[in-house]
Amino acid sequence: MDKNFLTFYSDTPKFTHAPGLEVMRALMARLGDPQRRLRCVHIAGTNGKGSCAAMVYAMLRSAGYRTGLYTSPDLTGPQERIKVDGVDITFEDFARVTAHVRAACEGLPEPSFFEKMTAAAFLYFAEKRCDYVVLEVGLGGRLDATNIIEEPAVSVIMPIGLDHTGVLGDTLAAIAAEKAGIVKPGRPAVSAPQPPEAAAVIRERCRQVGAALHEVDITKIQPLAHSPEGQRFSYGDMGDISLALLGGHQTANAAAAIEAGRLLGLSDEHIRAGLAAARWPCRLEVVRRDPPVVLDGAHNGHGVRALAAALADYFPGVRFTMVMGVMADKPWREMLAYMQPLAESFVCLTPDGPRALPGRELAQAVQTVPARAAEDIDQALALCRAGGGPVCAFGSLYYIGYFRRRFLEVEGWK
Repeated sequence: MDKNFLTFYSDTPKFTHAPGLEVMRALMARLGDPQRRLRCVHIAGTNGKGSCAAMVYAMLRSAGYRTGLYTSPDLTGPQERIKVDGVDITFEDFARVTAHVRAACEGLPEPSFFEKMTAAAFLYFAEKRCDYVVLEVGLGGRLDATNIIEEPAVSVIMPIGLDHTGVLGDTLAAIAAEKAGIVKPGRPAVSAPQPPEAAAVIRERCRQVGAALHEVDITKIQPLAHSPEGQRFSYGDMGDISLALLGGHQTANAAAAIEAGRLLGLSDEHIRAGLAAARWPCRLEVVRRDPPVVLDGAHNGHGVRALAAALADYFPGVRFTMVMGVMADKPWREMLAYMQPLAESFVCLTPDGPRALPGRELAQAVQTVPARAAEDIDQALALCRAGGGPVCAFGSLYYIGYFRRRFLEVEGWK
């Protein structure tokens, strides 16, 4: 079908008006406030919020609930952001709800790209009569378009680090205050393990609004076994949990999902089944075993540090061809510092978007191993194949999803 309706989103800037929820509230009122008919699990954080969303989504589905999932950014197309029961929104349904959103925008200050997309998602989830919707915050929390929901079933705040400092603030406390803005009066909240200054802000927010806070106790997490095929761990009184998602950080993410699942009234059986079934592409995803090819959307210092630790753990002594593409406003020198000790060489890409760091500039900054700039993803794949060894592609999700798709398509790489 004609996909021109997608320009309604793609032609819209990231920011179109002063920060605030007034435009979003007006837009949703014109659509009949469908978000008020939904029970939502609202998830914010710097890292891990997508993984936690995938886990809670899988738990709810294992319990038999019709469940929607709203995440961002997408890997290869905007329809991936809106799912119900494991199925992306169809282009026909996307076009139909977009027509309603477009009409509702008439006469309003122009909503942003994310506001339009979020409005379409809420409308679709309400039409599908979802029992629950798992919402991943786009940016921050307090002023994010998803934060028009008034009574979340549970709010979850995943690990907080320094990211988007130009918008959210340049201290952990300031960023935590924005993230904690999703906590609502009288509604339960979960916090993953946090730096002390962030934890203090979250606790104070919960105290102020009368929200019962459930904090993950990291000492209750006991690793049992791990390999590139998956891992097992226990959390408190829940023993021998299977998790397909890799990395020690994912057990902490899973503990937050467990706390949320219990607050939702889910049985341990359904929580276990959901964790075993959860998948989240391009998050420490091993798409080939021999030699290993690992894909990860780590795009800030916190995420890349976790990726480096996981690679050293799962593949001890292995040196990778690192495929890296990042935005210029990320701490890319710090990211390089984490990954260079594990690198045989670097292939540097320029992701799409005006904020992208040129691959040539990135390659010039690599000091300890050979580095080359690739003109595009196909050239990067050719350079990796010529090397013949282990590969780790990481950085901006603006390129990693397309890298994954092309990797799986290219002859000889299946």
